[in-house]
Amino acid sequence: PPGWQAYIHPEGRLYYCCENVVTFDGCSRKIRVITQADLVRDGVAETIEDLAKLAYSHACHYSSFPANVDLVLEPKDVGETIIGEYYFVHHKNRCLFWLLDFDAVDILRECSGVTELAHKSMVTAHGSRKHIDLFPHASTLHSEVLRQLQQIIRFAISDCMTSEVSAVCAFSMDVLKNTLDLIKDQPCFARSKSTFMTLYLLARTMNHFRHCQYLNYYGQRGARLSRDQTVHGDSYEKRSVMMKCLAPLLFNAPYEHVHSLHKLYVDSIVHQLDWRTFVQKLNAEMQDFNLLATVLLSVNVGFLAIQSVDNGGGHSLSQIASYVSVISSFGCMLLGVNIARQSYTQGPDMVDNVVPHLQSMVHPKHGLETLAIIYSLPYALLMWGMIFFVIAFLAESFRNPAAVPLVPVGVTALIVLVLVGWSSSCHKLGDPNLGAGCGYLSESVLAAGKWAKDLPRRIPAVLRSCGEKNQLGPELGL
Repeated sequence: PPGWQAYIHPEGRLYYCCENVVTFDGCSRKIRVITQADLVRDGVAETIEDLAKLAYSHACHYSSFPANVDLVLEPKDVGETIIGEYYFVHHKNRCLFWLLDFDAVDILRECSGVTELAHKSMVTAHGSRKHIDLFPHASTLHSEVLRQLQQIIRFAISDCMTSEVSAVCAFSMDVLKNTLDLIKDQPCFARSKSTFMTLYLLARTMNHFRHCQYLNYYGQRGARLSRDQTVHGDSYEKRSVMMKCLAPLLFNAPYEHVHSLHKLYVDSIVHQLDWRTFVQKLNAEMQDFNLLATVLLSVNVGFLAIQSVDNGGGHSLSQIASYVSVISSFGCMLLGVNIARQSYTQGPDMVDNVVPHLQSMVHPKHGLETLAIIYSLPYALLMWGMIFFVIAFLAESFRNPAAVPLVPVGVTALIVLVLVGWSSSCHKLGDPNLGAGCGYLSESVLAAGKWAKDLPRRIPAVLRSCGEKNQLGPELGL
């Protein structure tokens, strides 16, 4: 259309810009209008121009209305009426503004509890950089932006080197180093085609860091200094009755998962690096559990193929325990495949899809306990499958005392059971009395070992005391 200049965004999107001088009430003002509407269609360009004149005519009534601002307009059909959705951009002050009161709930809802004006101004500054990201050809950046961005990236690299829970940004150290090399010595302030690409790069990168500062309450009282630090006090330390009842049956695995999930999901925010690490670890666990469950299933099939075990009755303890072990192995494999498929579908880098899923499952008091229990089921079923196979093996071994020596098998089974129980109890997570319990158990095991070591020396003394008692008995009338 006449007076409009078409631009192509580096990503391929088409938008239009119009610069003109308009007189309102005897006052001439230079206006610049930007839109993504399809101006090729009949009447769309005229509608945009009329809406722009209407907006600027209202703006001229405000004596404090600044000069050299951009107006972004998008027409919207509401029934039979066409309205214009708009915002003004003041590049010098790096802010967005509107002529009338604007409900900013949708903008501020990503970070709850925003009350300070300085914190709210970070949102408008974020919007101005987002505007440059969307319309780089019609925007400018201050000459200090490149230097500030380089300093921010260098600080982010140093913070990632010294802290595993850095809250400065959501990039890994390798990405930060590559970004620093990418923006080095960019000719970003000479108006050329390559400059627009550079403006797009700088605005998007700076926008990411400023957005992280907004989410972490940068410059506010109680700012978040690490990714696992909550600002609103949502620690979810209280455990539900369901968690307390199911955790022993699931070998306390839910405590480990809920601990990891609550470090990952803090104040309804999920960090990309933490989510990627969690998904990779979860997928590796599911693969290991499926492999072990497959081996256990094969062992049970071979065990049931023994003629003395499967005698056709199907009522012996060894057969029933082996059947339960087979079912547990199948359950472990099915749940493992289902959880792995869901994690692959969501993807380790698709954090935007994960946050709504976690928000739908979080409990106001207990957090993500339900999800932790679900993630614990494959491990618990695998452990129960192993336990029931051991029961089946021992039942078959003790059923025929003539074939298997009972004493070596029983002693070995008892020793293994004690060692496994000791190791498991000393590696529980989330128990505040863990240190005392492990210390007490260690002292008990050491005392038992010392007693067993001194047992051969004490047996002769006990026998001698019994003999002396038998000799003195007749004399004392016993």
